[in-house]
Amino acid sequence: MNRILIILIAGICFTSSTASAGQEEQNISYLARMSDGKLHRAAAISGNIYGVLKRCPALRPSESGKAMMAVSILLYHGLDRHLAPNQAKFERAIRVFEDAYRKAVQRKVNCQTEKAKDPDSYR
Repeated sequence: MNRILIILIAGICFTSSTASAGQEEQNISYLARMSDGKLHRAAAISGNIYGVLKRCPALRPSESGKAMMAVSILLYHGLDRHLAPNQAKFERAIRVFEDAYRKAVQRKVNCQTEKAKDPDSYR
């Protein structure tokens, strides 16, 4: 249930982040209002997807996978453009993203197993 909620939130953020710069600010503000636990979980999922795609170039992200990937982009934009109301919160979430990315790249599991673990994120 939590994962579906996070995917739905990230999907809304991804869809609307491409609409306009004002919308991007709203999405960053939305991430800032999320609890630390949910934000860290979304950042970890995003890092995992990026890491798996780096290690397994044959896999392609699904729409929900692309939406989860947008979370990290919004986190970095929030810091780079000074739009994050709580920069420390975004920095912690980025560390979670980077740790998840590093672990996903270093895993010794084959690509089909990665796809089977998270079928919603890959085609």
